[in-house]
Amino acid sequence: MAWTTAARRFADRLTVRHQTAMLTGLLCIATVGIVTGGAALLARDRATVNAHRNLAAMAQTMADYLDQNMFERYREIKNIAGMEPLREIWTGDATKARSVLNQIKTSLDDYAWLGLAGPDGTVRAATRGMLEGVSVAKRPWFANGLKGATVEDVHDAKLLDSLLRLSPDAAPFRFVDVAMPVHDANGALAGVLGAHLSWNWASELRSHVLRKYDARLESDIWVLGRDGNVLLGPNLAEPVPAAWLQGAKSGQPATFQDLRGERPMLTTLVATRGEGDYPGLGWIVVSRRPVDVALAPANSLAMKIGLLGLLIAALGSALAWKLAGTVTGPLTQLCSAIDRIGREPGSDNVERQHGSRDLLQLSGALRSLLRRLGTAEKGAQTAREVLRELEIKAEEQARASDEKTRRLGADIHTLRALADTDPLTSLFNRRAFLPFAEDAMNYFKRYKRDVGVLMFDIDHFKSVNDTFGHAAGDEVIRAVGKIIAGQVRTTDKVARFGGEEFVVLLRETDDAGAVLLANRIREAVENTIVTQDLAHLSITISVGAAMAGHYDRDIEDVIARADAALYQAKSGGRNRVVMVQPKMVLTQAA
Repeated sequence: MAWTTAARRFADRLTVRHQTAMLTGLLCIATVGIVTGGAALLARDRATVNAHRNLAAMAQTMADYLDQNMFERYREIKNIAGMEPLREIWTGDATKARSVLNQIKTSLDDYAWLGLAGPDGTVRAATRGMLEGVSVAKRPWFANGLKGATVEDVHDAKLLDSLLRLSPDAAPFRFVDVAMPVHDANGALAGVLGAHLSWNWASELRSHVLRKYDARLESDIWVLGRDGNVLLGPNLAEPVPAAWLQGAKSGQPATFQDLRGERPMLTTLVATRGEGDYPGLGWIVVSRRPVDVALAPANSLAMKIGLLGLLIAALGSALAWKLAGTVTGPLTQLCSAIDRIGREPGSDNVERQHGSRDLLQLSGALRSLLRRLGTAEKGAQTAREVLRELEIKAEEQARASDEKTRRLGADIHTLRALADTDPLTSLFNRRAFLPFAEDAMNYFKRYKRDVGVLMFDIDHFKSVNDTFGHAAGDEVIRAVGKIIAGQVRTTDKVARFGGEEFVVLLRETDDAGAVLLANRIREAVENTIVTQDLAHLSITISVGAAMAGHYDRDIEDVIARADAALYQAKSGGRNRVVMVQPKMVLTQAA
């Protein structure tokens, strides 16, 4: 009770201006504290989410690169093993077989050793003659290669280490084995073609991905085997937790915070999935970044918000002092004026209020006024009704505005989709295709990763329209577009450039791969019958191919060369693929 009385006396000695400035300052400080703390938590959570997303993207990119590279190697060895012209060489003179293997290795640098082993496991021919005459019958790649196409996981070199190591101090060689059965001209099993892929290429991929996602190289990437052993990365003092592996094998990026070391680490795991007919080896990519590095932007932002908040609190207090003086001056004058109007004896109907000198004066004046005027309650009721009507109108206007905004957003989304999509084939149109192509060209110029373009044109398409009608022509265009889209990888982009012309953007594919894909699509179209009403149409396509070169100014130069190659294919008889080399030397593949 004594404390309440003392507080009341203290408040009665203060003006409204003093109290307003003090309360506003305290409110500003409290608000700044709450906002700063909340912003720091939100920034930390957002930074954590962004860091995990970035780590997941980095790990997924590395996993995709591993799958793509292994798919290309798997496909190369499979194609070589199945080549008809080489069947007689596999069973013929070992010198010729060795010469062929040496030529293949010269053009494919990633292989450390290529060898042909007979059905009994004895190496008949190999690059540089290494291991010729040695039995590899007990090696897993040979045993499984006799049964069919196989890929063996990363392992230390056994027989080849002493032959390949340049010095005793050099790191031991590690390989990924790819093996395919080979057959003679009569189709009988002639042995196994084995390729030892040097694991060094994975280190190069790792460096490339790290530079792409972390310019400061404060992150790290590991590659684990399906059993959790480290294939690429540090020698761990303790095994990777089983929960990590289980999370990665679920099919989605698994995120953890590793607290075992000196620095807590944000960790994301992504499992490789294989590609095409390459089944994959169950590798798991781990991307890591120190927590303090990942959250440094959030901590810096929280500090800036705090400093800015303190400045705002100080300015708010100063402004509150000035505004309070402006507000309380007229109130004091009003109180004096009300107190002087029509003072007559009457009954009291309000209690005297405490809190400040201004409030004491105002309450005394109101007591005098309300004794003369009995309309206070009616006026207040009228004011509340008016305020409620205004609130209802404001809510109705806000709802109408939200609905208009939603409809406008839906219309914009629909128009964007219509602008980017060819209505007949549902493929990209030229306008939507070119940004992807320019991005791929910029990537080629920066990282020297292969980029190519395939141009397709339906042969004798005008005669289809003239003979069977435009409905049949539209059906042919849709069928060709569906075949092309179904043959390419998810990383490639397909578009209809207009009329009967299509274009495909290829990434991470060399000349041979581009020609191989083009011929596969060409053969698929050739083997397709398009049915329209009672007509059954056989169609063919011509294809022009071009790979990006260092002299190309932009992607339009590559498209122009592919278009020139397409013209050569049409002029040369149609239903064929023509590749234009960088110096405009034409080579033809049918």
